[in-house]
Order: sequence, then structure tokens, then C-alpha cells
Amino acid sequence: MENYSFLKKISAASLAFAVLSTTAFTQAFAAPSDSSVIHRLTPEGSPSKTLPNGHTVYISPKLKNKTKSGEEVRVIVQLSGQPVAVGKYAAKQGISSFTNESAESTIAQEQNTFVSGAKNKGIGMKVNYRYNTVLNGLEISVPANQIPELAKLPGVKSIHESATYYPIPVSSPVSMETDNPNYDIAPLKQIGADAAWVKGYTGKGLKVGVIDTGVDYLHPDLKGAYKGGYDSFEQDADPYEEPPLSPAEDPYGTGFEGTSHGTHVSGTIVGRAANPTSDIVQKGVAYEADLYVYKVLGRNPETGRASGSSAQVIDGIERAVKDGMNVINLSLGSDAEKDVNSPDVVAINNAVLGGVIAVIANGNAADDGPYYYSLGSPATSQLAISVGAVTSPTNHYTATVTEAAYAAGSTVTGAAYAAYDLNVMAWETGQENFASLIGTEPTDVVYAGLGAEADFEGKDVAGKVVLVSRGSFAFVDKISSAKARGAKAVIIFNGNAAAGDAAAADLSESVPGRDGHIGSAAFLGDGFDFVPTFDMKGTEGRALARKALASPNHTLKLAFGAEYPKTSSAGDTMATFSSRGPNVDADLSIKPDVVAPGVSVLSTWPAFGKFDPGASYQRAYNRINGTSMATPHVAGLALLLKQQHPTWSTSDIRAALANTADSIHDENGTLYDVYSQGAGRANVANAIRTPALIKTIEPITILDKYWNPKAVTNYGSSVSFGLVQPGKTVQKELEIKNLSKQPLSYSAKVVLHPSVTSDPTAPTATPDVNNLNVQLIGIPASGKLSPAPGTAKRFYLSVTPKSGAAQGVYEGEVVMESAGLPTLHLPFAVHVGSEKPSTGFGIQELEQTESVIYPGNSEDLPVSTDLSFRLSAKDINVVDLWAVGLDDVPIGIIDSLSNLSGSGQPRLLEPGVYSFEGIDGSYVDGEQDADGSLVVKYLEAGTYKLLLRAQLVDSLGNPLGGSVYEAYSSLRLSDSESDRVARAKDAFKAKVVNTRIIGQPVLQLPVTEGIVYKVTNSTSKAYIDNSGLLKLIPSSGIVNVELTVTISSAKDPSIKTTVKVPVVLSKVSVSQKTTSGSAAAQ
Repeated sequence: MENYSFLKKISAASLAFAVLSTTAFTQAFAAPSDSSVIHRLTPEGSPSKTLPNGHTVYISPKLKNKTKSGEEVRVIVQLSGQPVAVGKYAAKQGISSFTNESAESTIAQEQNTFVSGAKNKGIGMKVNYRYNTVLNGLEISVPANQIPELAKLPGVKSIHESATYYPIPVSSPVSMETDNPNYDIAPLKQIGADAAWVKGYTGKGLKVGVIDTGVDYLHPDLKGAYKGGYDSFEQDADPYEEPPLSPAEDPYGTGFEGTSHGTHVSGTIVGRAANPTSDIVQKGVAYEADLYVYKVLGRNPETGRASGSSAQVIDGIERAVKDGMNVINLSLGSDAEKDVNSPDVVAINNAVLGGVIAVIANGNAADDGPYYYSLGSPATSQLAISVGAVTSPTNHYTATVTEAAYAAGSTVTGAAYAAYDLNVMAWETGQENFASLIGTEPTDVVYAGLGAEADFEGKDVAGKVVLVSRGSFAFVDKISSAKARGAKAVIIFNGNAAAGDAAAADLSESVPGRDGHIGSAAFLGDGFDFVPTFDMKGTEGRALARKALASPNHTLKLAFGAEYPKTSSAGDTMATFSSRGPNVDADLSIKPDVVAPGVSVLSTWPAFGKFDPGASYQRAYNRINGTSMATPHVAGLALLLKQQHPTWSTSDIRAALANTADSIHDENGTLYDVYSQGAGRANVANAIRTPALIKTIEPITILDKYWNPKAVTNYGSSVSFGLVQPGKTVQKELEIKNLSKQPLSYSAKVVLHPSVTSDPTAPTATPDVNNLNVQLIGIPASGKLSPAPGTAKRFYLSVTPKSGAAQGVYEGEVVMESAGLPTLHLPFAVHVGSEKPSTGFGIQELEQTESVIYPGNSEDLPVSTDLSFRLSAKDINVVDLWAVGLDDVPIGIIDSLSNLSGSGQPRLLEPGVYSFEGIDGSYVDGEQDADGSLVVKYLEAGTYKLLLRAQLVDSLGNPLGGSVYEAYSSLRLSDSESDRVARAKDAFKAKVVNTRIIGQPVLQLPVTEGIVYKVTNSTSKAYIDNSGLLKLIPSSGIVNVELTVTISSAKDPSIKTTVKVPVVLSKVSVSQKTTSGSAAAQ
């Protein structure tokens, strides 16, 4: 093993958390870049004059057509100074120039100067409104023919017409009935929410914490549900979404679409269908639950996406738990991190052990890399509920388009010669009249590469059809860019960015996996911000693009047919992007646990009323895709079940949802494999009816909050046998639990799955299940289990692969049936073979000898750890071990592994098992001493991620391109005394033993070896002094005193912490509050 000085040159990977809507993970399902659904008043227009700084004054073309008239018009004049909202954002970012520029006094002065200038120029105008928060401008009434003069005034940035809005007449709140809803009822019926509502289960009285990008809590559908939260990203008490900024308003100069993800997620859970200004509303799954939001994701200027660090996510989880959430929703994750004991997972596990139901998005990475093992942390939590995405019942439309050859002068030179079949993938809400919108006459087509902003430069697409390739950017961003430039329609063909050039489309004749239609991954459905958009086969679209590029002086034209046949889809097919399991634990556990609607999901969208009091919420809704959208459906179902069964445990809720889920099949009728659908699509209509549950009794080891291994029992909703060699028998313990007050009897059987889906990019036949012997042990001869009320019956599931069993994954389910009750099922999987299969991620099977080390201790505690791993990649020559903080910032390299030739050239590493030994907290970060040697540094006490990064480099450490493989573990560095004090604090219980005898201690303090407990402060020294002695008894009434107890190390008194203990004094006896360290620690 070699430690290279040149490795400081290797760039570190971005380790930021990303939201699991496809804004973060796939271009197929990214949230729209135009996050605001406030009606856009700014179509493309022509500049009228140039400002001294080189910018131009924009005049709306609608106004330019009126400037010859003296008619009075109402216009909005935007001035060049930054509004208040940008100043507040800039202040948080430390950009003082913008902060000063956007001060309210500065804005007022600029506006007054503008008004005075107009008066001096003889412009007759009336000021109707002034704006300073998200817009520095005024709405004025002015003769139209004076607008050109108005544009010449100093500081004027743009002039737009002031649109007129007409409120939709709604005399009373919208109906919550499901017969004729004005909300999207399809996904709600799909998961049985309507059946639960009929029973009175609406989430009332329960709390849900959405850990996300924040929320627009002024949205009418959310305002009544929102009760509080915290912004862990900005460290304040207001978790509002971040507003959109134009490039001119943006301190970074790039523009920002704002955040929106958390608002969409929140609406799916608790939307109250209360918007009186819209013809559609959002009704959540648990619409009477109380909403708390913890903002942990925010703008990352480097990526332009919403992201956050592990530290921020963990802070959000901790606050949600302390605030008493019943359910927490995490529609976020990191695909690269697959550690079942990542810091985020440790926080999740401890939350679940504390009684909080955690529901987590499984990820959106199945389309982008290895299909299986594509889930990431924290969905790897073995105690949480992870959720995949399925389609919902929808209407689909197809179209035909015909190509004709046209000369540059747009005269027809030949007959139409090619026809193509298209799928309609997106359209404006309420605008399904495609034929009248697009017409049937030949229309100019403009090829715009990948649909990036730069791809439109110099191209006139107004009134034309834009042709773009799939790849690099979200579909919605491509549509938004085309629409903003006046395109009448968009065709997106299947494809990808060119290898080595993310800014160019790959126009090869064939692109593996992307020659046909994009398919379900492309379907967006209707939305307020769409124009008609079509999905084209990759081979056909690339051929058209090549033709357009080959003849730049000729116009490509397409004619759409007059018919758009409509079909209805029943839904319940897996979203192709939905990340697959298995988990990376020792048994290759089944993930996701369940699936739910996550394609074209309609929900609330921010209008940013906090920043613009006049914001309209009339169109504040949007459809987006992702497991982020599936997760809140299941979080809502968990709330409904928790309302029905307040005493059910977290594992009871998970089992109820999984046991009663509906198994789903692909379009060909093939059952989806368990690593795609888990137990199936959740259906609470069944879950609310089941009086019994079937679970595993699985001992697992997780890490406690001190990173020490902790044995717990996972009462799981699926069984994974891990790797089993042919001829070997393995048994797993199960139980059926009767949660009712009535005797129950269930028949038990095993059903094997002879044919299931596999990786679509590398299809594999299901192994012959006849080569797997499976039986239930401990079942009476009758085949029935009859647990008494409130009890459980345990039994075993045994599997034995036959000696000739083929290597592969075998699966099935344990089925329990009882007349008149929902059928219960529990899926299982067995990997038959002699070694674990390759995950496709290059590095796997990480094992660590110690999860916490105590450098320099003298108590025979571990001072270092070893980390082993299996390298399956064949194209790398160095593996670096990095220390990474919980802020996801790389700290330095702990060690590097390579195989050098005699001349010092790195050679390829052979696949196999390798290890880093003696990891003791030392690292290098490139700093050198006076002799040019690397300075060895040491990590401070704390928790860190360990990142293994494998790649191909030259002799100087410069990356040579190709694949980069990453894998994660974690490590805590501590000293024994700090842990001793922290544990004493957790175990602390105070007992008030004296409220009558003056001069005697009030508290009885614990006795713990190596720990000193001492009262060090009193809030009322007249009654109890600072040492905890009683000084005075009240003559009447009650006196509340709070004592501070300091807990310190006997060995090192500087290591200490405190807890607060309330004491109630009275002349008569009163009850005292019980105080524990975990509840009262400060």
C-alpha cells in the first residue's frame, strides 16, 4: 500500500444530498425550472434602448403595438435596483453590495427619482402600486404613446402590460366529497385513501414532519395545516421555500428557479382542498393532519439544484423527533451512499426506535446506471419504510407526424415522404385540443440540441416546433425553454448527451437502450406551464436532427395529423426511474418496502406569497415525478393507520402496509420482482381491515448514537436469506400477530414466483423455482395458525436450494388467508450461489472492525480500525480513502492503495478483497512542511464519513478519465471520558427527596463509577441554593425552582455537561415531575 503526495491533485466528488424528485436524479423527471406558477407576464420582446451598463430596456411586444395610440394603459415598470428579498438572500450569503442596494430606503429613493423624472419629462402618469419586496417597480397608468419616453428614463429596466385576473367564483369552500372531485382522485383511490376517509380516518390529531426544501405555508391548501417547523439550512425558525430570482436579481448572476419540492410533498400528505381562487385544488392523503416542515435542502449555487449536507438532514430529523412527530417524510437521499449505517441512517434508526415512523424515498437512479442496488442512503435504513414509484390511472394520447422536403424558400419541392408515430407526453391543463392548437399544415421545425439555454441562441422558434434530444436536462426544463421563446410544440426524441460532452447530443444511428420511444419515463401529463410535447423514437429523432444539421439552409417541416387517439392506462406499472434493491446489508434485504403513485403526481406548488403579498395562487399546482412523490402518499397512509391504531408500533404500521399491499405486474403481465416492487403497491383499504400482521423476527446490528454496535430485533415486512449455497438449509423466524380482541385463524402457505421481471438492459430468465425446496416449520398439521387475542404465534420459513440449483435470485411469498379478512403476504428472496453477485458499482461488501475508535486512550479501548472491501471494477489503478465531514466537505486522504511497477507506474488493480489497516484518524490534505513532506494531521473527535474512491490515474495522480467508483462507510472518533459523561447524561434520572428539611439536599443524585454529579445552579436561591440545599419553604402557594446539575468526569473535570431539574415547592405536598437526561439535557 502506497501513500501518494500527488493524490492531493485528485478532485473530490460532490457529496451533497439531493431531493429525490427527478430535478436531482434524472432528466426524465426533473421538477420544472420555472418553479413559480404565478402567471408569466413576460413573453419574448424587443429591446428599446441600451442603458449605460450595457443592458437594454425591455418593452413587451403587446405594448409596442399600442404605442401609436394615446389610450391610457396600465403597465408595470421594473427598475434596475435589487428588491428587498434579494437583499435578505444576499445578506445570508454575505454579499454586502446587494444588501445595501436593496434596502427599502434605497428602493424608495430610486422610485421617487423615477416619478420625478417622468413628471419633468411631461409624462402624464398615475402611480397605482409600488413594489419593493420581490420586485423593485411600480404599476402606473400612462398614455400608451408615452411609453417610449418612459423607457428612456434612468433606471428603467423593463415595461410590461399589467394583466387582468378574473377570480373564479367560488362562494364556499370546495367539497371534500369524492363523487365529483376537483382534485386528482385517481392516485388517492389507487392507494385506498378514500376508503379510509369513509371510516373517519383523516390524520386528525397527528403530526407529520416533512424534511425537505421548505414549504409555501401561505398556499390556501396548506395554510390551515401548517403548524411550524425549522430551517436547518439557514438556521432560523422560518422554513419557507426560497423564491425565484432572475439573472439580474440573482447575486450569482445565473438566475434561480426557487425551491418547490417540499411544497409539492406537503400537499400530497395534508392538502386541505381549501383554495377558493382555483378550479383545481389539492386534497392530501391525511388532509386533517398537522404539518411541520424542516428545511434541510436549499440552493446550491454550484449545481443550481436544491441540496443539503448530512449535518443539515440529521439536524432536521432531530428537531422533528423533539417536536413530537408521529411520522416523518424524507423525499431525499444520496444515490452514491449505500451504507446501512451512514450517519443519516443512524439518525433515522434511532428515530424509529423512539417511536417515529420514518418514510423515505427509494431513489430515482434505476435509469442512470446499474439497475439493481441503485437505492441510496437513507433509504438503506433497515427500520424505516422505503418507497418506490408506480404509475397511476391516466389518459394517454398518440399522434402522427409527417415529414416533407422543403427548400429554403419554404416552397414544397417534393411529396411528403416519412411518417412517425409520437406519444403525447405533456400538455397544458385543460388544453387537450391538440389539433386546433397545432394545426395540420406543415410547420417549421427547429433543432435545438439538448434543449439547453445555449442551444436556443440565434434560433427563432416562435410559432414553430422545437426538436430536442433527451439527455443532460430535465424534460420540463427543455419544455420551459422552448415555451419561453414562443414555440408552439416540442418533440423530444430518445437519446443522451454525447460521450465526453454533456452539452452536445449523441446523434449516432444507434444509442444502446435509447433507440425506441422514451416510454413511461417521459410521461408528464398536464400542467399549467406546458405546451404540447411529444415523445419520438430515438432512431427517428436522431435521423431528423442529422438531416437538419446537414442542410442548415433548408427548412425542416413536419405536418401533424388531425387525430390524437386517446387511451386510458390502468396504472400500477413500475416507474422505470424508481431505484431498485437489494439493500447492501449482509442478507441483501428487500428494498423498497412498498411502492406508491409517483408519476405525473399533481400537488401544491409555491406562489411565494411571503415575498409578493399580491401573488396569485390560482394556478399554484404542478405535476412532477419521482419516488419523492410516491413517499408522501405512504407517509399519509401511515398517518391514517396510526389514527386508527394509536398504540401500534412503527413495525406494526410498516407490516400492515406491506402485508396488505397489492402485487403488481408489467404491461406484459409479468410479476415485478421483489427488488422493484417490494411487497407491492400500498392499499390502505385493506390495511385498515386487517386484525393481524405477519412479520420477521430478525436480529440485526445497527449503530447507536455513539456509533457503538447495538443488537436490535427488526420486525420486518419481508425476508431475505442472503447468499445460500446449493444443498445448504437456512431458516428464518416469522410470527403472525393477532392485534384484535377476537380469536383468529389463518391458513398458511408458500407461493413461489416462477417468472418475474429483471434488468431491462440485461434481461435474465427467472431460475427454475423447482430447484428450491421451501417449507413452513412449526405450522400445525391443519396448516392453520390461530393466535389468541393480543398474542403472536411464531414459526419458521426454511429454504434449501437443490444441489443442481442454478445461480441466481429465487423469490416467493408467505401467504396467510382467513375468510372475510384481507389476505396477508410477506415476500422473500434467496440468492443462490457461492459468492455475492457484483453490484455494478465497482466497490462493495465493506466491512469495518471498529465503528468507533478512541485514539490515545489508556483503557484498552480500540485506537484504530481496519476497513476491508471487495473490488469488482477492472479498470482502476488506485483506491483512495478519504475522510469527509458531515457537512459533506472532503477533509483529506487517510490512505491510498495501488500497485506500482518497478518504475513507479501505477498498474491496474486486480479484482478481489483489499483492506486499509490501522485507520487512526491521521490524514493528509496536501499541506507540506519546509522540507516538502506532507504534513500529517489528525481528525478531531466527531463522526465522519469514510469515502473509498477508485479511478484510473497517471504517474502524477492526474485522472485519466473513465469510470470513478465510490463507496461509503462511517467512523466516530471519541475519547472514553466524553462518552462516559454522555452516557451518564442519557441515563440520568433525578429524584426529589426533600422539600421539608431546611439545610438538606433536595435531590438524590445517581452514583456512577467515574462520574461526578453536582448541583451547580438554582433559579431561586432564596428557596434552594446553588448547591441544591433547601433554604426556605413557601408560606403559601407554589414556587417552581429549576436546578442545574453538572455531570462531569472524575478523571477529567473539564469534560462535563448539564441537565435541568424542575422542583416544585409548596407548604403542602405536591407531585414532582420526573426528569431524565435525554429529555432535560441542555
